[in-house]
Formats: sequence, structure tokens, C-alpha cells
Amino acid sequence: MSFHDLLNGLLSELDIPYFEGSPELSDSTPEAFIFYNVYDVPALRGCGEEFLTTYYVTVNVYTTGENKAQTADNIGTALTTLLTENGFVRQSGSYGLTDDFPEYYHRIIEFNYSREI
Repeated sequence: MSFHDLLNGLLSELDIPYFEGSPELSDSTPEAFIFYNVYDVPALRGCGEEFLTTYYVTVNVYTTGENKAQTADNIGTALTTLLTENGFVRQSGSYGLTDDFPEYYHRIIEFNYSREI
């Protein structure tokens, strides 16, 4: 199973729309959605052979409506629990409003996941 298959499978358990990269939403935007970005860093042996890959994932949670900050926090908590139970490590998080999607509250959570080759 590829890393993206693993991540998408876990995100689908949240029952919230999610996208890789920034989405282009239609006129009917959901009350909550997630988009994420991934990059990886290889660990190399002295001979140059890769033996471990660490994937770094930035998850952006957007919510609107009543109690949007609390909703974003609840989604963030559920997401953190789900990913850490499956081998991910939470690195950081931030909160605030955004100009990218006006009217939405923005919660950012960063994780990493290492996999031996």
C-alpha cells in the first residue's frame, strides 16, 4: 500500500470532504473540508541507498457556521487521534482566520510518518 493510499484511507474515515492540494470549490461549499500537502525526505546509507522515507503532512481544516472554531478543534482532535493511532507523529498546529476562504476558520496540523524501505 502506498503512503497516499494509507493517508486517503484514514482521512475517509472522518466523513469530511478532503483534497490533496488546495481545492477549487464550487458555489456550494461544504461547512467543513480538509486539504493536505505532503513532501518526503529520504534517509540514506553511506552508499547512497535509501533505507527510510519520512513523509511530512500538512493538514488544513476549514470550518464555517456557528461555533466554527470549536468545530475545527473537534475535527483536529479526531484527526490527531486517528493518525497517531496509525503511526503518525503530530509535530505542530496553528489556528486562525484566513483570507484564502473568507468566512472559514482555519486549523493547521502537521504530522510526520516514517516508513522503512
